[in-house]
Amino acid sequence: MNRFYIFVDDERKFNPDVLKDDVVLITCRSYSSAIEVLKWCRDNGWEAWLDLDHDLGEAKTGYDICKFIIENEIPLLGVILHTMNPVGRQNMKQLLSHYGYTAF
Repeated sequence: MNRFYIFVDDERKFNPDVLKDDVVLITCRSYSSAIEVLKWCRDNGWEAWLDLDHDLGEAKTGYDICKFIIENEIPLLGVILHTMNPVGRQNMKQLLSHYGYTAF
């Protein structure tokens, strides 16, 4: 079964060379596009890793994506927090961990 690797960042580029062959990379540049992909994965039974930034250059942040994940019980293989915002990282990690998600 293929798995998705969902990279959410409004500016940074991801190096897909580090991914395994059975992983499909999806890059999302906004809150709304990340939510659409997460819903699709949930509704279609696809497994996914989430690689998440906090500051998305808009009113909604990575923390809002984390709240959506919890409120909608989105299954994830794990969440990688690549944000440079230390407060945002801590808040996202605490929220996800509290609800049983693995966050790095």
